[in-house]
Amino acid sequence: MLAKGEGSEFKPGFTWGGEFEVPSYRTGGFLDPKGRGMYSGYDQAVALPALQADGKGGQEELFKESNKVFDIGKGAIEMEVNKVNAELGEIGGVFVSKQPSDTDMGAKAPKTILM
Repeated sequence: MLAKGEGSEFKPGFTWGGEFEVPSYRTGGFLDPKGRGMYSGYDQAVALPALQADGKGGQEELFKESNKVFDIGKGAIEMEVNKVNAELGEIGGVFVSKQPSDTDMGAKAPKTILM
């Protein structure tokens, strides 16, 4: 993350912020409760091959559940200084961050999270 702000000194009222990357909550080695993962585990959960083989509706959902991906989203943060303790070299303040939620390794659409 590259945070930018106006001015050159941390003092009450100073604001800065920037965008950052939000990695997936889980990595490829994670196995879901049915033993499926991105590069390890089962290809499909038990009974899904028959459901997928019929070629009927619901194929996209089955594909997303069984074929895991590592997602990277975009987030943004804004921060503001409220207090400065120069003696200790500390600052205090508030922040607001907006970022996408987990996608269950590509199976679900992310929700927007505000902190």
